[in-house]
Amino acid sequence: MNYIGQQKAEELYSELLGSDEEFLESLKSDAEKAGQGIKTDIRLHSVDNNGTHTPFDLYIPKYAITGVVARTGGGKTTLLTNLAVRMTMAGASGLYVTLEEPAFAITAKMLASYSAYKNQSYSMNAITTGAAIKAIAGKSVVEDMEGFKKDVLRLCRPIDANKLIDKEHLESPTLLYQPQYIADIIAYINADMGENNLDFVLIDFGQLLETVGANNDNSYQRMKAVMMALKNLAGTGIAVIIGAQMKREVASEWVFDWQPEAIRDGSDLEQACSMIIAIGRDQKQKDIDQRDVIRLLKNRNGRKRVGGMLTIDFEHNYIPTLTEQPTEKAL
Repeated sequence: MNYIGQQKAEELYSELLGSDEEFLESLKSDAEKAGQGIKTDIRLHSVDNNGTHTPFDLYIPKYAITGVVARTGGGKTTLLTNLAVRMTMAGASGLYVTLEEPAFAITAKMLASYSAYKNQSYSMNAITTGAAIKAIAGKSVVEDMEGFKKDVLRLCRPIDANKLIDKEHLESPTLLYQPQYIADIIAYINADMGENNLDFVLIDFGQLLETVGANNDNSYQRMKAVMMALKNLAGTGIAVIIGAQMKREVASEWVFDWQPEAIRDGSDLEQACSMIIAIGRDQKQKDIDQRDVIRLLKNRNGRKRVGGMLTIDFEHNYIPTLTEQPTEKAL
């Protein structure tokens, strides 16, 4: 670049940024808005290059997309429902948009997570069959339901994505399950944000989303359009958490060997996410170690080698608050 061209470019750049003080102040303001993120009360472990282990408290970043990935049946929804409960217990508010299971099933899972977190431990079977109405450990689930409504449902309610479809997008009024269009979901979220201060939105799960006007038979184009819409949503200041499944061919591998590019239809999801949390049991190690794994496949703005060992309590839909330290080699 010649001197005159460089000078004009620098002048234009200065105009865009304003003064140094204004620019630094805007960066500081954006950082303060994003804050540390939303507390989850889940403690993992990180390892530095010297092999030193330090505790890592998991926070979900705002102004960003976080992916939660697992093999089919590997604990994706269990982790998502636990995140919903923990974040609301920390005072955050949000929406849980479910595309895979009905909202009442997600509510039951959140109640089970909440009761286990509060040391009541109503099993999923007890909740879904109504047996939990009986007094357990000297306390009725009806009393616990009041706490659940106050602490969780008041701040985060599950909603069926199927109920958010614009009438113009219905393929047939008689179909029970319709295409789940991201535009319809975001329109609902934006309307809700106008009435409530949302801190987060959970979407379970992303690979079921479609886009109006796009070639939804082409998974690459579909996910590219979906993730662009979610990036715009995250840009409003909320935390967007999206569930996803791993490719079948890698789902049997050791979880500590998983890579972000192994997410099904996930190249754009991997690029758009600031954080990706993987959860699952290692199939290769299942005869040696029955514990499950939580590991950060990606952490754009923080520590890289982060994970923990735990046992998912599927009976009570519960993720333990404290995880055990994995080996240095694993991370």
